[in-house]
Amino acid sequence: MVEILVVRHGQSEADIMNRCEGRADFALTDLGQQQARLLAEWIHREYTLDAIFSSTLNRAKQTAAAIAETTKVPVTYDDDLMEQNNGVIAGMLREEALLKYPLPDGGRKRHDAIEGGESEVQFRARAEQFISKLFTTIHSEPDLKRVCIVSHGGMITMLFRSFLNLPYHTDIHIPTGDTGVHLWKYDRSGKKIIAATNLQEHLS
Repeated sequence: MVEILVVRHGQSEADIMNRCEGRADFALTDLGQQQARLLAEWIHREYTLDAIFSSTLNRAKQTAAAIAETTKVPVTYDDDLMEQNNGVIAGMLREEALLKYPLPDGGRKRHDAIEGGESEVQFRARAEQFISKLFTTIHSEPDLKRVCIVSHGGMITMLFRSFLNLPYHTDIHIPTGDTGVHLWKYDRSGKKIIAATNLQEHLS
């Protein structure tokens, strides 16, 4: 079976500034960089990677770069792994965003997007596209045994839903802490296993 490590980036500047992140391209904090180094060392000890795929946003790129530097495995960057496009509120203080762009009664519909952003349906479609490309790569490269994906909390939830073929209307959310690691297994016959979720032992 192919093992798939799905990793969230380390702590970012937006996390401690209470800002809406999404597509706002904040860097890792000093703590986030330390978390990324600890993650990289742990992965290097526990796993032998064949490929690394990463979001093109800075906080994920910095995390992926730490893994690549330690494991000596190059990174393939993919825009499909970016966090949900939150449009006009990207980078805005959370309380300001709630005042200027409050959620409609009952919440935003799955097909509706905030100004300049993408809807939940569009977000899920992007996750579906990445999973499809990943499976194509796995099936076309029989020597591929273990891959690492570096992304964001919201996108990781969407990747979970896509990996497990969950319906679009599901409300299942997967919590992922700073540099949390999920371990999936995929058999080329189509069998899928969730082996572990939100591993953070490297931080203790």
